[in-house]
Amino acid sequence: MELCFIGGGHVLKGELDEVFEELSKSIKPNANILVVPFATDVSKYDSWMESLEQIFLKISNVTLELLHEDLSTKEMITMINDSDVLYLIGGRPEKLLQLIEEKELASSIRNYSGLLIGYSAGALAFCEDCILTKDEDYPESLVMKGLGLVDFSVEVHYNEAIDDELFSLSTERTIYALPDGSAIFYKDGNIHKQVNDVISFQEKKKLIVYKRAIL
Repeated sequence: MELCFIGGGHVLKGELDEVFEELSKSIKPNANILVVPFATDVSKYDSWMESLEQIFLKISNVTLELLHEDLSTKEMITMINDSDVLYLIGGRPEKLLQLIEEKELASSIRNYSGLLIGYSAGALAFCEDCILTKDEDYPESLVMKGLGLVDFSVEVHYNEAIDDELFSLSTERTIYALPDGSAIFYKDGNIHKQVNDVISFQEKKKLIVYKRAIL
C-alpha cells in the first residue's frame, strides 16, 4: 500500500506544486484517478473537480472521475476497483468517515492496491486515530476512529499555536504535523519521503523530521 498525506494548501495558487511534482513520479501514465468527495457538500463537487483537473492534467495523461455519493454501494466498489489512484479531498473528516461506513466502502479502501492520496480531511481519515484539533469548526479536540491504514496520526494545516494541544495528544500516539504545502509519502510500512516541513510530536516531545531547504 502506498499513501500520500497532504497537509493542505491551495492548488491553483501553486502552494502544492512540489507535492504534485512528487506525486507525478508515483502515478503511471493513463492512470484512472477516482476522487472521493464525501468530506464536502455536493454543491462544491464541481469546483473541486475543476481544480484537480487543472493540476492533474499537468503531470500526466490521466482520467479523473468522481465517486458521487448518490451511487449504489455496488457501483462505488466497482469504480474503486477499476481505479489506479484514490484521492480523498478535504472538508469535514467526520462526514467522510460516516459516508464510507454507510456505503460499506472501508474494506475496499483498506485493501486497495493503488495509490491513496489524502488531502486535509482525507489525510486525517487514513489514520488509526483521526484527530480533530480545536479550531473554528471544532470547539474541543476530538479523536475519532479512522480507517486504520497507519498506526500514526497527522495534524493538517499545522501552525505552532496548536503545539500545547499536540503535546497532550501525543502521549498516546505519534502525530506528524503538516503545514500547508507539506506532505509525507508512506510505503511498505514506512514513511519514505517528505515534501516541505514535517514535524513530529511523540510523548510530549517535538521534533523537526524534515525541514524545507531555503535556496
